[in-house]
Amino acid sequence: MKQVVIFTCLAALLFPLAMAGCCRVEMADLQEELKQARAERDDLRAKLKTATKPQIRPQGQVMELTGSVSEFQKQIDAFVSFREELQRREDELARLRQAALEEAKTAQERMDQLGAKLEAETERVIALQGRLKEAQSAIVELQEKLKE
Repeated sequence: MKQVVIFTCLAALLFPLAMAGCCRVEMADLQEELKQARAERDDLRAKLKTATKPQIRPQGQVMELTGSVSEFQKQIDAFVSFREELQRREDELARLRQAALEEAKTAQERMDQLGAKLEAETERVIALQGRLKEAQSAIVELQEKLKE
């Protein structure tokens, strides 16, 4: 019985810890993606800066650059929305980690309560076994007296 309780408690403690490890790996991946997105954004901003420098150009080049500027703006907007999504994911992972920690704490408290109950019941069984032995010895004594 103790082994089952111990195994259950260990399983309850290891599950949140494993989940926290998974969250860290995913968070590291998301941070790497964010770093790449920022690098691409900075590159695009640099290109946008050079593309928007005032220069005298023929009308065709001006129209072409105007189209590429709007394309760059769309890409920047896409990267900003991607960054916001990464931030939402990071927030969700932090929330899940906190929930896992709270679950582990609750499980530990429950294990402590069950351990205390088990110990009390064990002591009670030991006391009852002692009383049973006393009663059995009293019965044996009475039987011997009756035989006499």
